[in-house]
Amino acid sequence: MESTTSSGRVIQSVQRAFDLLEHIARQPEGARLSELADGTGLNRSTAHNLLASLEELGYITQDRKGAAYRLTGKLTQLVRPDAEAEHALRARIRPVLQAVSVASGESAFLGLVSGSDYLCVDAVLSDKPLHLAVRPGERTPLIGQALGHTLLAADAGLAQSVRAQDPERWQQHAKEIDDAQRKGFALDLDSEKAGISCVAVAVTSRAAIAIAGPTSRLPKARLIEIAQHIRAELDKVRPAGQGWL
Repeated sequence: MESTTSSGRVIQSVQRAFDLLEHIARQPEGARLSELADGTGLNRSTAHNLLASLEELGYITQDRKGAAYRLTGKLTQLVRPDAEAEHALRARIRPVLQAVSVASGESAFLGLVSGSDYLCVDAVLSDKPLHLAVRPGERTPLIGQALGHTLLAADAGLAQSVRAQDPERWQQHAKEIDDAQRKGFALDLDSEKAGISCVAVAVTSRAAIAIAGPTSRLPKARLIEIAQHIRAELDKVRPAGQGWL
């Protein structure tokens, strides 16, 4: 029978699960079952069952059976950067979006991880009659888009969580994600949206920039050039001695 704390408002099993997560979070190299059971005052059977549930849900992982438990990136997916940090990032990246949009003649946009999606938080649209219209506030699944692929390539924990949620779709795009990890940028060559191609570069593991437009104007060689230009513009505004967020 499930019990509660003296306040009557906290379910014991939920409290125990969070106690385990907090103990794991305090150990950079992870923690083994015996350490976690002792540290939380649980018997090993109870601790093991809770850990198995947390692992199945994607919040913790083991390299192999019996190894230390480590946090995945799934917890961070639940939290967006605070408003002040996001505003600062957008302000710093805005000149980059403008520069690469003008240089390429195409639409540029900034996306942040939001769960298993990315959220467009800023965009500079091309002034050409035929262009991709991307609006701040739009949400798009991480799997299937160049911007999402470069974010998945930049964060192993996020990739593991998203892969577990949709293994079939992951498999369909595994090569593009592997290529993004190897090359440092992701390409979408007229595959997800007919007539539209895109290149994306990660700013951090939680944010990325993309340029997209008609495939007729964006052959592969041109997209690679744009990726190099995005990197050069990011280097100009990259904070010294501190993180982006």
